Amino acid sequence: MYACRELSEENLNVEWVFIELTGMGLLGGSRSERTQVPDWIGRVPFSPEQKRTVVVTKSMEVSTLYGYVGHQVESQIFVSTDKITLSDWTLPPGSYYAPPGLHLHGDELYYIVKGNPTAFNPETGETLQLREGDTLLIPRGTRHQIFNFTEQTIHALSVAAPILWADDGMGTEIPDIKEPKFYRPK
Repeated sequence: MYACRELSEENLNVEWVFIELTGMGLLGGSRSERTQVPDWIGRVPFSPEQKRTVVVTKSMEVSTLYGYVGHQVESQIFVSTDKITLSDWTLPPGSYYAPPGLHLHGDELYYIVKGNPTAFNPETGETLQLREGDTLLIPRGTRHQIFNFTEQTIHALSVAAPILWADDGMGTEIPDIKEPKFYRPK
């Protein structure tokens, strides 16, 4: 079981929500098959062989959701090439995304445009409080999850380089967390 904190809609008191992740290869158990990565990975606004200088317009963006239903983050992909990905994401008040992110093939940055998110590493238990204008550096191989314990929507820009996922077309197999840490209020 993996535990995480969620804000109550009624009075913003802390409640515990337990999510069973074991069967998905994220926290124990094994993952028997990987799913194919989306077609847009490495191909926004066009494929690598067509790469050139271009102004990326709103009509070229790809809208996507990351995470399990009920714990998703909405994202707009502006650029995804064979060397870099630029996107933004929003996270509503009192929510978080799950499962935690993990990129085995590149570093990621979150620049906080709006809001005050809490970053959490379920492998180490480390938490970091971010403010508008802060940048979070997430080194390759670092598990990360964002919680929004505020009443304001969080908006962030994300840059990942050189690549988010394996380039074999099958995604990144996520190794299990041997001893997950739990986010607990102080």
